[in-house]
Amino acid sequence: MANDLKTHIANFKNWLKTDTIKAPCWEEERKERLAWYRTHLGKDHVGKITQSEFAFLIKSLWASNIFKNKDYKVGKLIQDNGLEKLGASLEELLYGENSIDKRWDSFRSSIKGLGPSSLSEILTFHNPQEHGLVNLKPYKVLPRLGVTINSVSDGQSYCRAVEEIGRIKRELEENGVPDVDFILTDFFIAYLFLEVFDLAGKHDGLPPVPKPGIQDRAGKGAMSTAVRDYPIDSHEGAEAMLLALGNLLGYDTYTPDANHSHDGRKLGEIATLQDLPAFTSEKIMDSVENIDVVWLKDEWPEYFFEVEHTTGVTSGLLRIYQARKLNTKFFIAGPKDVLKKFEKEVEKAPFSSIKDKYRFRSYEQLRDMFVATMNYRSAADKFLG
Repeated sequence: MANDLKTHIANFKNWLKTDTIKAPCWEEERKERLAWYRTHLGKDHVGKITQSEFAFLIKSLWASNIFKNKDYKVGKLIQDNGLEKLGASLEELLYGENSIDKRWDSFRSSIKGLGPSSLSEILTFHNPQEHGLVNLKPYKVLPRLGVTINSVSDGQSYCRAVEEIGRIKRELEENGVPDVDFILTDFFIAYLFLEVFDLAGKHDGLPPVPKPGIQDRAGKGAMSTAVRDYPIDSHEGAEAMLLALGNLLGYDTYTPDANHSHDGRKLGEIATLQDLPAFTSEKIMDSVENIDVVWLKDEWPEYFFEVEHTTGVTSGLLRIYQARKLNTKFFIAGPKDVLKKFEKEVEKAPFSSIKDKYRFRSYEQLRDMFVATMNYRSAADKFLG
């Protein structure tokens, strides 16, 4: 693989010289972002960041492209954390005296809504000599170069990921690529991702899809009409309710069935994400991306739901089984008569080894939870104004 990497680097150097469209656009975009970071995230200013500056910071992140409504994301971050706290936490993350793993963990423990992809991107553009960017591309590209990269769940695992990406950075330096930093390394990885290995996903490069407003996330308007009479008489109906419930509970939600419809509305219009953030290896991501409904917090999956409406439960159990090493809760949802199938299948190999991780929830239980959550949100809105 070492010889292959040298060949890739040689082709990359030639591509940088000969490509007259993508390479110059890349360089210009990154220069502009670096200049913006120096001005607006400088040590004397970041702690006093304005709302418009914070909005620009978040909306310009590549990591935020998975969100259908970036304005909602910005508003939710400010609402949940407060602008003053966000500024102070960013200042500590970027300029604190502790090691980066401790600053990372401190930020994650105090700020809601920003996960590894977002933080690593902010850190990389703040200091591209020391910090690397961890998103979908290195998770897919590095294993093809013989380099292992594991999930980033805390500061120490982020540091380990940067060390692995740093191996590619050193190879670029040793093979004559000028002015190498982690931003250039990220571009080389992106070049391999797009131009060499052709790994672009279905949403790569597409603009965000317009998303209903904040009121829909509170269960009002179009969100409530998606399940207005609370029926669950189809696979899509169960997915719609799970998505709506996750939104009501404050999770980011995803479904691979975005183009499927329920009650005249596409499920992708209810989900808040048009794609999943990359949080683990390609092999596991390939399975997770096909799980019916995923609830996430801070770019990390907390709940997986497989809906089994009429078919057997084996395929759903297997998809979730592939993600067994993740600290995530597993649910099968279906009509109550599916429970017996579930109890039978979960005793078989390989599911029996982790059967305690699986939970079954009937449509009736799902509907009760949804109605209770709707009622609570309505009461809370009235009480809190």
